[in-house]
Amino acid sequence: MNEVTALFLRRIKAPLILIVVVYSVSILGMVLIPGVDDDGKVWHMSIFHAFYFVSYTATTIGFGEIPYPLTDAQRLWSILIIYMTVTSWFYALGTAIALYQDKAFQTERKKLKFKRNVSRINRPYYVVCGYGETGRAVVDALLDEHFGAVVIEQKEDLSERYIHDKLEYVPNLTADASDPEILELAGVQQDKCKGVIAVTSSDETNLIIAISSKLLHPDVTVICRSDNKEHEDNMLSFGTDHIINPFESFSSIFSMTLHSPSMQLIYDWLTGAPNTSLSTPASIAEGHWILSGYGRFGQQLHKVLNKRNIRTIVIDPREDTRAAFEENRLTDDSFIIGTGTDAETLTMAGIESAAGIIAGTNNDSNNLSIIMTARQLNKEVFVVGRENFERHELLYKKVNEHYHSETQKDAEELSTVAHLTMQPSEIITRKIRSILIAPLLIDFISQALLKDNEWANITISRLSAVIGDERPYIWSVNISKENTPAIAQALGFGRSIHLRHIIRDPVVHSENLSCVPLLLKRGDDLQLLPDEDTQLKAFDQLLFCGLRKVKHTMSPTLSDLNLLNYVMTSKNEPQSYVWKKLTHFFQKQDRRTSSRQ
Repeated sequence: MNEVTALFLRRIKAPLILIVVVYSVSILGMVLIPGVDDDGKVWHMSIFHAFYFVSYTATTIGFGEIPYPLTDAQRLWSILIIYMTVTSWFYALGTAIALYQDKAFQTERKKLKFKRNVSRINRPYYVVCGYGETGRAVVDALLDEHFGAVVIEQKEDLSERYIHDKLEYVPNLTADASDPEILELAGVQQDKCKGVIAVTSSDETNLIIAISSKLLHPDVTVICRSDNKEHEDNMLSFGTDHIINPFESFSSIFSMTLHSPSMQLIYDWLTGAPNTSLSTPASIAEGHWILSGYGRFGQQLHKVLNKRNIRTIVIDPREDTRAAFEENRLTDDSFIIGTGTDAETLTMAGIESAAGIIAGTNNDSNNLSIIMTARQLNKEVFVVGRENFERHELLYKKVNEHYHSETQKDAEELSTVAHLTMQPSEIITRKIRSILIAPLLIDFISQALLKDNEWANITISRLSAVIGDERPYIWSVNISKENTPAIAQALGFGRSIHLRHIIRDPVVHSENLSCVPLLLKRGDDLQLLPDEDTQLKAFDQLLFCGLRKVKHTMSPTLSDLNLLNYVMTSKNEPQSYVWKKLTHFFQKQDRRTSSRQ
């Protein structure tokens, strides 16, 4: 018996007992009170007739006095029956309605419905804990890649406001995801559950979710958001697979931009959401940097600037942050008390000759003011803005439009060239998308960072030639019996399969598919931009970049041996037994004729 049924029976027990007692007494009275038949003889109702009479009398339907007219005694008892049964039914119905409106009962009903909907998912799915800005973006990414998603959100207004706008149904429950019972209802223990993604705003909650998930299903992939180093260590100790710190992740992107703006552009292209516009390479001049806001975010970026020996002037209104600044500072660094929103403070920090400025406070209004003031004083300064909430994205775009109206520059170009934005939910979503959809992308980025800016520019040119103005799509190909049966079978026959065979257009053999092989992983060996003549081996892993439709065009070549043979030889192989025999016979005849000549 489920909890909903048990709760219903507990609450409705007293009204049901009352109804049974009232009906029993009413029926007994009708059976015992004598009546008179048409011949004037004494007549007693049977139990069946009494039950029938009480049933329609209790519901006030009133079919009349049957089978014989009632005596006065019977009519008096009928009056009592009407009042007793109607009162008992009102009591029962009132109890049922009150129970239906009870929050505890509604919660149990939603849990039961949620569990039933999760059990009906017939594809791999991920449990997303937290449905704020980051959670919504993660769910969109999962659905876009045809994964299932299950959502747990503690705030009812967020869950109800956005979750039902999806094109496909996403099972969701308003509950505390740190409760192991809730995770169990979400199907964490099911084989179809591939992972748990904890992106709530509380590190403590994410830690409990990580621990509970690993205890319920040790093999499940757990991805957690964490802003605190202490909680990160605890998560790692319990086997959390991936921990994403938005500040550390953005500091890596910022470091990438300083090292190679073109490499940062490649990262932006490859990790960006589908159907978004492409950015253009950044341009950063030589000079010192101004850092406004010295919290966790500011300290992370200050360390990045220190590693590159870039002089930094820190602006912060809190005197207590000076101690942290002294620990991280270079010899030439300086600290100014202020907000950075006024021209006087920025001028004191040398905004006219600064290479870049970081608006890194936890207040979007202050950050926007810093950006606008800085651009008025130095139109060429490179701006890094911290966008704390996604809902303020429009305001950051308006800043660029305002600057465009003053400088007559292209607004779209300005939004990417002169403004690098840190939006926590976007940073986390990019990382999660890479982990779930193309884990090889992380290996590619780590290897690409070892290359110089010239290599990045060449890579950008290759990608641009393939994708044009569209956002590139990333996918992986693992050479195995399960994922590429045609390749595995051909390798089993001892045939030599090269990279050019699987990127060749199966329709027009003289052309390749619109894709670029980014990485070949063979064991621990990583090869960037492998050549088309590279020979493939079992268990190789390949990372491709191109248009989404190319992945679907390539898929049949990987799974159909006849199509693979056709791509390799430009000849159609016979499929039926009789046709194979005839083809073999004619080939032998041709060889004999050729030998005689």
